[in-house]
Amino acid sequence: MSSTAPARAAGTAKVMTARALEPSRLALYLVLLCAAALRLGIFAYTLAPQVLEDRPELSTPFSSLRALRETHYLFHHPPSPIPGTASGGIPDPYSAGTVHHSPLLLPLLHSALQRMHRSDDVLPTALIWTAADVVAGWLLFRICLTREVALWARKTHLWSWDQSRAVKVAALFLFNPYTLATCLARSTVTLEVVALLATVHAAMAGSAVSLALHWAFSSLISLYPTLLLPMLIQLARRRAGECVYEREVARIGSANSTAKPSRQLGFLVDRVRSAKRFMVFKCVVLMPAALAGGLWLSRAIALSPGDASIRALVGNIATVVQVPLEEGWAWTEQVYGSVLLATDLTPNLGLWWYFFMEIFDHFRDFFLLTFNVHLACYVLPFSIKYRQDPLFGITLMSGVMAVFKSYPTLGDHAVFLALLSLHSQIFEYMRYPLVSTLTYAYCTCLSPAFHHLWLTAGSANANFFYAITLVWALGGGMLVLDAMWAWGRERWEKERPPIRARSKVQPKAPVRDEPLLDTDASDGDAPAVAAIDAAERDQKENRARRVVVQV
Repeated sequence: MSSTAPARAAGTAKVMTARALEPSRLALYLVLLCAAALRLGIFAYTLAPQVLEDRPELSTPFSSLRALRETHYLFHHPPSPIPGTASGGIPDPYSAGTVHHSPLLLPLLHSALQRMHRSDDVLPTALIWTAADVVAGWLLFRICLTREVALWARKTHLWSWDQSRAVKVAALFLFNPYTLATCLARSTVTLEVVALLATVHAAMAGSAVSLALHWAFSSLISLYPTLLLPMLIQLARRRAGECVYEREVARIGSANSTAKPSRQLGFLVDRVRSAKRFMVFKCVVLMPAALAGGLWLSRAIALSPGDASIRALVGNIATVVQVPLEEGWAWTEQVYGSVLLATDLTPNLGLWWYFFMEIFDHFRDFFLLTFNVHLACYVLPFSIKYRQDPLFGITLMSGVMAVFKSYPTLGDHAVFLALLSLHSQIFEYMRYPLVSTLTYAYCTCLSPAFHHLWLTAGSANANFFYAITLVWALGGGMLVLDAMWAWGRERWEKERPPIRARSKVQPKAPVRDEPLLDTDASDGDAPAVAAIDAAERDQKENRARRVVVQV
């Protein structure tokens, strides 16, 4: 009887980490269907998509549907090549200097954009953007579920299991007004968000091949996810070790296992370390290779103007291969160079456009370097500080990019808030949640008003709209700093429970003025002493457990 009890308990633990902890699929499907129905209903019965399409808060020259349609049109009707240029006589759709979308988007959206050009049919784009949002919500659900199961398996969670947490995270993202407005505006930021979340999901799944492909695609269509490379490798490395740990512990504790658990556990640490090293090696090899392959594919698309369909591109591969490798890269200046050099100063939610509009030309290069280096300098500190929680480092970096990138939109803030909702354990430690919430609400209401006063009513100037963009940056930066402090405080509280217990049950100190007083523990102090001993034992157990988990 006693021999079967541990096996039964181990089998129960295995089931708890696999199926019993998974939230209701019905609730998830209901949330996804409601989100899709809401978006399709607004597309079909309102004029909101036409109103929101050109809003500077939702679209920029690098993400708007209008610019994407122009890119598609110029790809089918490219300007004639200029003799003597580096294009080698091949028409270049990007030579006009007004389009900045990645060539990778053209084959994916070719059919929908072609129907819009021919019959002004918005149904294909509505379906694509709605599906993209639904997929993003599902990816957030999977990321949250994977994270919570890993925390439960390692016994490091401070609160009881909440089966609906993953569904809540997906619902918060799908019904976020910023997410909904970005989808209705049909900004390519929605597609960038899906690619970014797919990258994080691949890292959480511990798949190096999937991580490399999704990260390369995300970086090629929006550039800034390249900054997440170190933290993504850290996350994949950590998840590789956790997957081996969970799988081996479940196998050792299963009722069907006949080998001695002590003998198998002796090799567990080596297996975890080997899995981590191999994951780092695969990521270091595959991720740059995938990025290089994506760049070559983008070049092949840019060198095949006239028809953006996948069939035409495949048929033109032989012609592209004959072009020398040093030619055909002029499109990178418009797609990626314009992001770094801020060549288009159209007003947006960022801090760059007004600054470089007012700066003297001989200072421009210096401040371009300053702005770009300032954004990139967060990568190394976050990678070092949050090496034990790379997902939180990715969350903070997404918030920094939403504030300091050259062409931000509300969609960037939406993905930051969505990733932040994964870390619900830090919410009670945040110091200024009300101030951050009111700042976001204040900016959301006043940004359209100030833009209208400036460009429509003519009763204000550019300083009005730039002032509200400064408040946007203040709100986003304040939320990032508050989340950093809350994470540190939560870690401190979790790692030092004996200190709090000891401070609550301090025994009465002896009185120095009475030397003859017996200072031994009396019957009244016995519970306090017992509580201290129990706290010390818990501390030793926690230390031993952390050593096993964090190997």
